[in-house]
Amino acid sequence: MVIKSQNLSAYNKVIKGFEAECIQNDITIKSIYDLKGKMKIGHKTVRKVRKEKPDIILTIGVLATTIAKEEIEDIPIVFCMVINHARFQLTGANITGIAAETSTEEQLKGYQTILNPLKDIGVIYDPSKTGNIIVSAEKTAKDIGMNLVKYEINSTKEVPEAMGGLKGRIDALWLLPDSTVVTKKSFDLIISTTRENKIPLLCTSDVFVKAGALAAVFSDYKYVGRQAAQLAGEMLEKPSPCSLGIVNPDSFKLAINTDTAEKLGLKLEAILGEPHIIVYP
Repeated sequence: MVIKSQNLSAYNKVIKGFEAECIQNDITIKSIYDLKGKMKIGHKTVRKVRKEKPDIILTIGVLATTIAKEEIEDIPIVFCMVINHARFQLTGANITGIAAETSTEEQLKGYQTILNPLKDIGVIYDPSKTGNIIVSAEKTAKDIGMNLVKYEINSTKEVPEAMGGLKGRIDALWLLPDSTVVTKKSFDLIISTTRENKIPLLCTSDVFVKAGALAAVFSDYKYVGRQAAQLAGEMLEKPSPCSLGIVNPDSFKLAINTDTAEKLGLKLEAILGEPHIIVYP
């Protein structure tokens, strides 16, 4: 069974990859459910799936995953596409997952391929939302010769102050999937401020690159689906529901906005032909 939180292009790419790998591994997908982003539909659907007792369930997105965790304890669940999954305590004897974000090391090294040298990288964060990411990122950055310049906030209203506090101190700004930092209004401010001050803006989703950020390192959605099917195959071989833990995506993409790169004076011809690189606009 597959349960997706809503009908998004990224989720559908995951399903395509999952379907392709399942065919190769003789795994049959009985049904694909779309919760349409609705909590009420979610609980009704998950309870229906629980009664059908499939051998394994793939959940895509935070809504499908959190409801499945709440409602189901005796069927193996593989989840994916849950941004900053650590916030939702997605652990259990029957739960295995693929992190939505690529590893911090892959992200930072990806950014280094287009910004070299990249030493001081700024980050605005709310400790209650992304403090866990910052803890691991500090050590990773240090290990690869970078310095994380942190600016802690507790309210979206503090974003303008944070941007002002980081100007002149950083080589680039790293935008985390932090709902306190990133709102429609605050992103407009962040993108305009970074443009005005020629600060490269680095993100974890190609959505922001389409909107004008310089680059994003993000998981290869179709490959996430394949990886989920591989995990499902491993779990189906176990005699009882078990967890394989939470793993990082095996494959990633690097999206680059060439218009933004040109405005920053970056020369990227040497890497633009690489197969893992996506170019916008």
